[in-house]
Amino acid sequence: MKWSIEHKALTGFTVALVIIAAICWLAYQSTVGFMHASTRAARSQETITALEEIFSLMNQAETRQRIYIISGEQRHLAPRRAYIDHIHTLLAKVHDAIADDNSGQQALLRRMNEHIDARLALLEGVLKVRREQGFEQARLKLMAGDGEREMDGIHETVMQLEKGETARMQQWIEASRENADRMLVIFFVALVSVAILFAVLFLFIVREMAERKQAEKKRALLLHELESANEELRNFGYVVSHDLKAPLRAIGSLADWLSTDYADKFDDEGKEHMRLLIGRVRRLDSLIDGILQYSRVGRVKETVIAVDLNRLVREVIDLLAPPPSIVVTIENQMPTVMTEPTRIQQVFQNLLSNAIKYMDKPEGAIRIACVAEGRQWKFSITDNGPGIDQQHFEKIFQLFQTLAPRDRVESTGVGLALVKKIVEMYGGRIWLESTVGRGCTFFFTLPRTVASAGSTKGNNT
Repeated sequence: MKWSIEHKALTGFTVALVIIAAICWLAYQSTVGFMHASTRAARSQETITALEEIFSLMNQAETRQRIYIISGEQRHLAPRRAYIDHIHTLLAKVHDAIADDNSGQQALLRRMNEHIDARLALLEGVLKVRREQGFEQARLKLMAGDGEREMDGIHETVMQLEKGETARMQQWIEASRENADRMLVIFFVALVSVAILFAVLFLFIVREMAERKQAEKKRALLLHELESANEELRNFGYVVSHDLKAPLRAIGSLADWLSTDYADKFDDEGKEHMRLLIGRVRRLDSLIDGILQYSRVGRVKETVIAVDLNRLVREVIDLLAPPPSIVVTIENQMPTVMTEPTRIQQVFQNLLSNAIKYMDKPEGAIRIACVAEGRQWKFSITDNGPGIDQQHFEKIFQLFQTLAPRDRVESTGVGLALVKKIVEMYGGRIWLESTVGRGCTFFFTLPRTVASAGSTKGNNT
């Protein structure tokens, strides 16, 4: 059976969408792997630095004690105490860093702790002798060989731990390089695959158009349309070679053109297919935009400035333009915070957009509030919508996760993941409370970098 141009276009576009979606997923997986490996490599480097600092601080603490023993001046004991406290802090950090490592590193860390405890106990004993029996007895105890043996033990275990962490860091560096290389290969394959696919589709469509043009050459008008179509198709092969998003835009444009100019040639099923195609192209375009926004957080920096959230929140509400049936209330004055304007706007825009989009009550109410809690601002956005079951509280913050079917509510599943990443980038956290059928409240915190809470009078928008 000979396929019509509509079936060829639909099949080609569907295959292209599947390829692009698969490429996006593989690229995301490689990106996650790259970020994980880079983080683990950085953690190993931090562990090595901490180990070196521990050994240095042991020497500095002992030097301060020797000065005190010789001079008897109390002012040298405070720095000594600070060095020892910092040593314990660094030991806890190293312990956390290698908690999931092999038993060899953990055994070395236990041995180093034993040497450090023993050496500190000896130093405390010398300090006590100096206070109770004087300089000469303290000097004799300090010169005993036990202390030097323990310091040698500390030095040896530190060197072995550093060697192990260096090897592990090199493994993670290699892993990050492999993921980076994989990403490059994925994008190259994506561009080549999409280019080949659209080149083949282009040839099929050109041939089909040529046949139709020959059959209808006496009709001067569909002629004009065919020439325009050919011109678009000639340019189409050039467009698809640019980047991953350019082919998607081309798909959308061509699908709109087909659904408009050939509406009278489609049956009901064909029209429904075209409607679904256009909707899914737009969804994938939004998805790619969301992924790009997600990847830019923390990587692409804006200038951090003082942002008046009173004005910013009102601008977001105006931009979203909620329907008259939904009332948005700012319950108290918003603070001014030091942040990147675009990022904080994305937080409020995504949370408010979700509250408006999923509202299922004839009279919707959304309330925005802020309170000071210690060194942070705690913001809340409350709605009286459908609510969210507790079992989905974690799922909704994951990338690409949505609760409502996408055919019912258009959503990419990126918005809340983006909000979570931005909030956590600034040292805050986000969570929610909800009762199914009665609505939910999203909470998030930001540091009180600049504090100006103002009055507590409500304001309706």
